[in-house]
Amino acid sequence: EALCLAAVARGELGEAARVLGEGAGTLVGLLDIDLVLLGGRTVAGASEVFVGGVGAVLEDRARRTGDAVVPVRVAGGGVAEGAAQLVLAPVFGRGDG
Repeated sequence: EALCLAAVARGELGEAARVLGEGAGTLVGLLDIDLVLLGGRTVAGASEVFVGGVGAVLEDRARRTGDAVVPVRVAGGGVAEGAAQLVLAPVFGRGDG
């Protein structure tokens, strides 16, 4: 997070997205995550840069490991709401999160 925020402070959003993607890739590998949700003001202000940058890192990771590519989306309403949607969607009959 510190490296990502430092890159944002320098105006290097592409680098911030790459660093965030490296962190997400580590978590995907450790925790068997099948969807990455991004949120917050910085992401909302440049969602295409962050989704594309994080997604590119995760695609590269999938090629190296032979694992499936993990999709990246922006959490509607923020990270907490997006996480709640993922947990509650199956309960209410919505399988798409």
